[in-house]
Amino acid sequence: TWGWYVDDDGVERVYATTHFQPYNARQAFPCWDEPLFKATFTLHLTRPYSYSSTFSNTAIKSSDLLEGGRFMDTFQPSPMMSSYLVTFLVSETFQIIAQDRSLNPAIRIIGRPNTAGLGGPALNMAVQMTKHFDEYFGIPYSSLHPYLLNDHIASPDWASAGTENWGMVSYRELHLILDSQVTIMSVEHYAATLVSHELAHKWFGNLITCFWWSNTWINEGYASYFGYMATHQVFPQYELHEHFNSRYLQTSLAFDSGTGTVPLNHDVNTPAQVTGHFGTISYSKAAAFLRMTANMISQETFKKSCQYFLKNNLYQATDQYDLFQAFDGAVREDGTLQEYLHFNFTEYYDIWVNQPGYPILIVNVDHATGEMALRQERFFLSSSAESTGRTYPIPLTYSTKRNRNFDELKPSDMMSSERMVLMKPTGEEWVIFNHQQHGHYRVTYDDRTWSLNTEALENERDSIHHLNRAQVVDDVFALMRSERMTHEKGFSILRFLRKEDNYHVWNPAISGFTWLRNRLRHLPERQAEFDSIILSYMEHVINKVGYEPESEETPTVSMLRQEVLQFACNLGHEECVQESVRRFLDMKQNNAVVDRRIRRSVYMHGVREGGVEDFEFILDRFSKSNIANDRLEMLRALGTAKDPQLLTRYLQLTLTRDVRSHDKVNSFNFALLGHQDNANTVLEFVKNHIDDIRIEYVEDAPPTPVHTALSNLASYLDESGLNDYEAWLRSTQSGSAQFNRVLTSIASARSSIAWGTANADSILSAARGGATSMAVSVALLVISIVLFTAV
Repeated sequence: TWGWYVDDDGVERVYATTHFQPYNARQAFPCWDEPLFKATFTLHLTRPYSYSSTFSNTAIKSSDLLEGGRFMDTFQPSPMMSSYLVTFLVSETFQIIAQDRSLNPAIRIIGRPNTAGLGGPALNMAVQMTKHFDEYFGIPYSSLHPYLLNDHIASPDWASAGTENWGMVSYRELHLILDSQVTIMSVEHYAATLVSHELAHKWFGNLITCFWWSNTWINEGYASYFGYMATHQVFPQYELHEHFNSRYLQTSLAFDSGTGTVPLNHDVNTPAQVTGHFGTISYSKAAAFLRMTANMISQETFKKSCQYFLKNNLYQATDQYDLFQAFDGAVREDGTLQEYLHFNFTEYYDIWVNQPGYPILIVNVDHATGEMALRQERFFLSSSAESTGRTYPIPLTYSTKRNRNFDELKPSDMMSSERMVLMKPTGEEWVIFNHQQHGHYRVTYDDRTWSLNTEALENERDSIHHLNRAQVVDDVFALMRSERMTHEKGFSILRFLRKEDNYHVWNPAISGFTWLRNRLRHLPERQAEFDSIILSYMEHVINKVGYEPESEETPTVSMLRQEVLQFACNLGHEECVQESVRRFLDMKQNNAVVDRRIRRSVYMHGVREGGVEDFEFILDRFSKSNIANDRLEMLRALGTAKDPQLLTRYLQLTLTRDVRSHDKVNSFNFALLGHQDNANTVLEFVKNHIDDIRIEYVEDAPPTPVHTALSNLASYLDESGLNDYEAWLRSTQSGSAQFNRVLTSIASARSSIAWGTANADSILSAARGGATSMAVSVALLVISIVLFTAV
């Protein structure tokens, strides 16, 4: 692949690099291009004299002048490794922009020269995490191979967030080049997990490698797990052990609830199947499974199993059976499962690795006798899905009002059958299962226990761990969607959000409210009422976070403000919009600096509420900015323009080189997300520029970005727009690669509209019941305004 950048003199520079994972090494040299086959590689690169910045997995051994003024760089031989890990980069001016020589090999951040001085945060992350993994895995990185490097490349053009090429990890520049005055907190937060993720791959993925891509979950699951759990040990200020839930656990629960989902270990045979397996199951569910297992067998035994797995398979290809042997050996040696009578660890491992889906735990409590009757079944989001009769081994943890122990994550019991009975002391009290939502399952209760839990959430909220309050929110929205719970009951439970101000609770709440809100999009009066009611839920948290970041606040608080203000402004919260616009104008007129922790909201709503001059202001800043992650934030803002002509200009920008190939689909989606009236303008753009979109939006692989863009458009159109879209597709695109997929998306969008129409009364009635009386009056006022405007 190749990329480009502009240096400080305004000269365009190009560079070439490789992205072989999973099966592209064969395009560069003949090889058995499968992870099973390993070899040592000695790389010889010939290049023009001016392209003097060359990097690879190992250090340069020699540079020799050839005839015609070209040079040959010969690199030291590599470790025994799979072909997809081979990499190199050739450039005119790439250079070391930060390095630490205290370790061997030295850790270096490499990028274009005009990012010098911005590699420090990533360097610190890489140094500290390398030290941590050296100790944790018991195999120092310096011992792996004498010539292996520890370089980290910031690539302006890169299809994935990061790629674990051994010795030379490549990153999308926006994740590695961080400016403490400009980069928003959520990007910095993610960068810490990404650097750790890629470093963990040096052991899990490079030193030992999956036998075949069916076992991708081993490589990616461990890297994802350590990207959060290990990083928390070194950088506790990010509180990543708690963010794991929203990043991986809840993502997995949402994805893995379909009827067509696949297990962790899943046969893949075609290129499309291979690339498709690099997704939610292999990353999120695998990481969640590993965390659940670590809690069950103990953290020390989990650490021992990692060391056994690595040391027993050095430089080898491995599969799920090798991993099981490591787990089983460590567990037997430490005896950490002896307390669970009749528990079969082999069965636990086999089911979670080789079976799709996950369970819902149905808890019925007889408070008079203390009997808690548990039943499990596979959870499906679709209410029409047929029961499979499948059961899962479930690690059980629970707390009650009189016995709170939410920090105890080792299961008290293991449930391996469909039914089980536990006992608690007699008497009515709240009961919460699945401490801190560390188990990969959902929970629901009998009506009386739900009532007791609801009362506790409202009146003694802090007695229930915030991650379990988040679990309740996440589960309630899923229960309503699957019709296991009525909207009335669901919103009565969610009433406690009116007093809630924790990030981890509001994150799934915003996701759940957004899902419902999107299904009312075609009913503007109903949506306006729903927005007003939801804003009444948010008043407390908006007032709590405010609009002015505090100097010593935690990264999590900064992220809470970002998500809350963005959502509130989108719903039309007057003060939120006014504050964002005021700060935008101060930036534009007085060159005021906008704190990075509120920059997204200020950028977005300054453009959305502004006109041509405000659009041009951000566009000019975009063209002059040297910080990739800030440029992306400005693209997000430009996509909020409501004026069709301005929005079309923005969409035309996505067809140019000014928007990097890896940002094009996101930028297309920003226009759809920017304002709900934008969809028709986007549709006209697609109809007029479909050939250009097919050329410009394609990255290196099959035309997935084009599929994604055209499919996403359907979900933002009303019935009239869908009819227009379908007619255009059938008349002009019937032979295209995207035709069938987009028609499926149109059908899905119509189903969403039908669902919203059928459920709007139920949703609004339930939402009114969960809101304050003041919210209802505000909602009625909004409806009146909408109706008056419509006349």
